[in-house]
Amino acid sequence: MSEKIFFHFLFLTDRDYQCRKIFYGDPGSEQIYSLLFHNWVREKRHITTVLPISSEDAEGSFVWDGDSFIFKKLPAPKNGFYYLFLKEDYQTELYQQSLNQFAQGVQIYDQNGCAVFFNRTSRQISQIPSSLNIQGRHLLDLFAIDEDISTTMTALRTQAPVINRVDHFRTSAGASVLSTNTAYPLKKGKQVIGAVVFEQTKEIVAAVKEKMIESEQALNDFKKNVPETRFSGYTFDNVIGHGKALQKAVTIAKKIAPQNNSVLLVGETGTGKEIFAQSIHRSSKRNQKKFVALNCAAIPDSLIESMLFGTQKGSFTGSENRPGFFEEAQGGTLFLDELNSMSLSMQSKILRALQENSFRRVGGQKDISMDVRIISSCNKDPFQCIADNQLRKDLFYRLSTVMIELPSLSMHMEDLEELIQYHLSATAYQYVHSATVLDAPVMELFQSYSWPGNVRELFHVLDYAQNLADGDTISLEHLPSYLLKENKNAKKAPGESFSPEASFDWNNSSLQSLMDDYESRLIRQALKYFGYNITQTAQALGLRRQSLQYRIHKYGIQI
Repeated sequence: MSEKIFFHFLFLTDRDYQCRKIFYGDPGSEQIYSLLFHNWVREKRHITTVLPISSEDAEGSFVWDGDSFIFKKLPAPKNGFYYLFLKEDYQTELYQQSLNQFAQGVQIYDQNGCAVFFNRTSRQISQIPSSLNIQGRHLLDLFAIDEDISTTMTALRTQAPVINRVDHFRTSAGASVLSTNTAYPLKKGKQVIGAVVFEQTKEIVAAVKEKMIESEQALNDFKKNVPETRFSGYTFDNVIGHGKALQKAVTIAKKIAPQNNSVLLVGETGTGKEIFAQSIHRSSKRNQKKFVALNCAAIPDSLIESMLFGTQKGSFTGSENRPGFFEEAQGGTLFLDELNSMSLSMQSKILRALQENSFRRVGGQKDISMDVRIISSCNKDPFQCIADNQLRKDLFYRLSTVMIELPSLSMHMEDLEELIQYHLSATAYQYVHSATVLDAPVMELFQSYSWPGNVRELFHVLDYAQNLADGDTISLEHLPSYLLKENKNAKKAPGESFSPEASFDWNNSSLQSLMDDYESRLIRQALKYFGYNITQTAQALGLRRQSLQYRIHKYGIQI
């Protein structure tokens, strides 16, 4: 290993491919992976069982834990092997995709006038097909133009910018182009290493001008459209809808709000449990005190105890005197969201505190009395959670003095249109194009869709559409792709079942795209099954939370 090779981390294995040593090429990789990799070495794990590689391959690439890696296998002493791993660098791809978003043409040349990159708009201006590789071709081979009046060549020759020069020229394919061009020489120190050119046609100028006028108008209207007061918490006014099922829940919540009973909210993810919890608090006699919320599904169990009960300085290395949520909520309300996601051992500690009306900080010796109203929630049937050993029966009865069931959106679809108009109107001021109208096919799709993510999913879909809409109307093309696929599948014949042969286009897809499509479907089904709970879905699929979140982002899945 005399040559110098950069790597993020390197494994030394024995002849049986068991991990024996780990070396790190940069501090960042060591910080991220040291604990995991140390265990692999300690347990002498077979490298092909912990990483998706084959012992037969001398080099290759793979995706692991949300990152793309390339690896190389080299011989090591005693018939062992070195495995070098390097994260793939996407910087060039990021730059190219970013430049492709520009409304004007962008061309980059090296110091000799040879093309390095043309963005999508520039190719369209010059009618250069995306399949044609322009890299390395000289400007004068691509365009029929005099070198002396070329904006790019002038900038390279004079080493000075050329601003807004009008050029009329022909491409090598014979297309006539009239454009304004601005070129800047690119330098490293005093040496010119290339040039960048920005080009605009008459059509581009007109489109940009129209967008600038619209943006100016939206900025002028913003102050008069923005809500006068900042959001300070939910009240019952934020519960939108007049359906019978929803209003029954509101009526019960308003009746018990002034009392001091514990409340258990039962409803699927996205049905508005947080809105109800805050509304009950703000309608109670405790409304002058704090409302504190803990998402039990989002916090590792090892941290929940210290977050709830606080810590005493000296109880463990680095600990400080820090109050927990029970102390912060003293005299007010503590909301334990998705209680059924908390471990049974932690549930028992909460039960003990509630029974004794006191608790101790982690590492503390002093009992602290508490006066806190508990509102909790379950995203599943609590009785089923008890049967599945996910919820302690004694804690359930302690916290469910009043139980309020929040209907899923599919149970009060009569409120769908009101919810849509409420959200579009409330957020319209944030966009240049205030999309507040739905095309009839969009409304038809919304009414036929099951909305497994409930109101939260509906609002996310509307936000997505508003970001894409370029007018006041939302059409099918502005909706997330998964929603259109769901709609397409819903229109299949009743007897048609899911199968790879029926679902994939084998003639126009690569193996990787087929695998991605299949993985996307499986993740969507798993998320739906677990009520879009990231932690539970990740555990069921055998993934880390970060890996699942990476895939959710990759496939554009709305949560």
